[in-house]
Amino acid sequence: MSNIMLLKDSVETAEVFESKFTCHPITDYDGDDLSYFFDVVREDYKKAGIEIINMSTYFNSGYNHLTDEYDKPKEFGIEVEHA
Repeated sequence: MSNIMLLKDSVETAEVFESKFTCHPITDYDGDDLSYFFDVVREDYKKAGIEIINMSTYFNSGYNHLTDEYDKPKEFGIEVEHA
């Protein structure tokens, strides 16, 4: 079964200009309907009182172009842009 990390789970956030981007990795993703995960994340932000600007999926292969090696595990999830 797939799981998604929420705000309480120490997700990674980066700030660029006046927006914040938070990555919510989905573990053990097996092709489940992504709309469910988007709904879960939207509800999490609503409860926290954080306004969502944009949401999208992301994929990180773990490949490091400088070392020409895979130095991190693959990661798939939802990235949220918020104020």
